[in-house]
Amino acid sequence: MRPTLLPRTVLLLIPLGIVPAMARGAETPRLQVPSGWRIEDTEYPPAWAKTLPWKGRLQLRFPPGFFRENDDYAWSYPIFYWLEGNVLEKQADFDRALRAYDAGLYQGQFAAQKIKIEFGKSRMTTKHSHAVVRRSITFHGFDPFVTKQPLTTHLEVFRWYCPEADHTAVLILRTPRPFDAEDKVWKDLLQFWEKVDCS
Repeated sequence: MRPTLLPRTVLLLIPLGIVPAMARGAETPRLQVPSGWRIEDTEYPPAWAKTLPWKGRLQLRFPPGFFRENDDYAWSYPIFYWLEGNVLEKQADFDRALRAYDAGLYQGQFAAQKIKIEFGKSRMTTKHSHAVVRRSITFHGFDPFVTKQPLTTHLEVFRWYCPEADHTAVLILRTPRPFDAEDKVWKDLLQFWEKVDCS
């Protein structure tokens, strides 16, 4: 097997301490896995939303009770995007990403046009010195798994760009429970924001 050779321009830059993103690589930050939670890691866009133009990786963590209608943790989970480039800056792009993702999951049981997305005002915070945009979103959609009925979920969304890796990170915390930092489900979800690493 022939070794992979870096382009000559990259080799010239390395002695100067300048290493382009393609040479450094872009290792995907990992979401924690609480005991008993199920893991799903896949490519982005996922198989049910292949029309989306952005490329990268997707991570989800599902708690016990996610598929139980009356459980406190029903439809409560984090989802993490790690996407190539500086993307999903505009609300219109984010609307498209959320809408296509869920509509694909519905598999024709609920039309994409019926989905209603309410965006709250952007707030600024930080993660490892990166500027982070945080938004509260209310998503009026559908439960294709258990109830087969319309479902409203509440999202806390954190989006930031990591120039060292030339990737965009998006963490979505989602549950039918209205946001309350003292709520036990939200406390568990917010731990993913506290512990996700992108440095």
